[in-house]
Amino acid sequence: MKIGGAILLTVGLFFTAGAQAQTRAPLRLVQTIPLPNVEGYIDHLAVDIKGQRLFVPAEHKKSIEVVDLRAGKIIHSIDGFGGDPRKTVYLPQTNQLWVDDGDGTCKVFSGDSYALVKTIPLSDSKINAKLVPDNGTYDPVTQNFYVAVTLDMLSNAQADVGTIGFIATVDTKAGKFMGVIDVKGADPAGISVDPSSPKMYVIVGDTAQVAVIDRDKHAVIASWPITGGPEPHTMDLDAVHHRLFIGSRVKPGHMYEPGKMIVMDSETGKIVQALDSVGGADEIIYDPANQRVYLAGTTGFVDVFKQIDADHYQLLAKVPTGALAKTALLVPELKRFYVAVPKHVVLTPPIPQAQEQIVEESKLMVFEVLP
Repeated sequence: MKIGGAILLTVGLFFTAGAQAQTRAPLRLVQTIPLPNVEGYIDHLAVDIKGQRLFVPAEHKKSIEVVDLRAGKIIHSIDGFGGDPRKTVYLPQTNQLWVDDGDGTCKVFSGDSYALVKTIPLSDSKINAKLVPDNGTYDPVTQNFYVAVTLDMLSNAQADVGTIGFIATVDTKAGKFMGVIDVKGADPAGISVDPSSPKMYVIVGDTAQVAVIDRDKHAVIASWPITGGPEPHTMDLDAVHHRLFIGSRVKPGHMYEPGKMIVMDSETGKIVQALDSVGGADEIIYDPANQRVYLAGTTGFVDVFKQIDADHYQLLAKVPTGALAKTALLVPELKRFYVAVPKHVVLTPPIPQAQEQIVEESKLMVFEVLP
């Protein structure tokens, strides 16, 4: 019996090891690029495929770090921001970088010289408040840049309004502010545009709702509860199967887990499935070529979910990244998946030896996307 038990244990370990090997298959780490002198959170990345450049928003440094992907190093730092840069959009047709700035503006930079080309306010002069832009998306159909904005620190004249949020619309062709869309909440976050219809979907974090916007009417036409996702923050769309993928935290902040990956029908608002996930969700990306969903969170992993069919999803792998590594970018043309890891300190409680600690510097993890 003891021998048989040992054999069974060995076989069990073999299959466990095999299963673990399979979970590592979707993404394979091929390179690590240092991000020197970058501290604090890193936000939403953008890529110049032809020029092989990655644009990395360093919030605390108030800069965009330009990474040469061929050389594997930072080649330039774009500064001049009044607040934290959050969402970056690179437009190859004009060779320009568009960035929402924490000072309540959108800034446009030359892709050649990196010089500031234009500053566009994200509101009209009637709004007397501090604007806090967070996420956004570019609509290739209308060529509009939609930015999720929270209004805070309102003046006395507006004290009865409270903290509110909206989607600011910027026309990248004309280079001007076009107006706002009220989302009936204070915390608009992830945004997805349906390329085959006028619909745009916005996460409203404080009400745990999806606001459905008609881009032609510039108005919310429906609002759907995100059941099972109490602190939703990020979203992507599978337009073919009419599915929204929502990354949700379970409590405010970044450090709680598990989080949730919510699948919603983008035509009806029905919740299709809810799965446990990495905590501190900040980036969720649908990969139609491989029928996968990648969810990056702050608790040290990218969770890879397999799309069995439109109604069924399962965890395929948990890919280790790093503490607070909440931002990622899939670049199918390069078969690469990029994860930005902020500088952080590692402590081991009870922390003897005169507060012994290890400092891990900021870096960019480069993964090959495997079929």
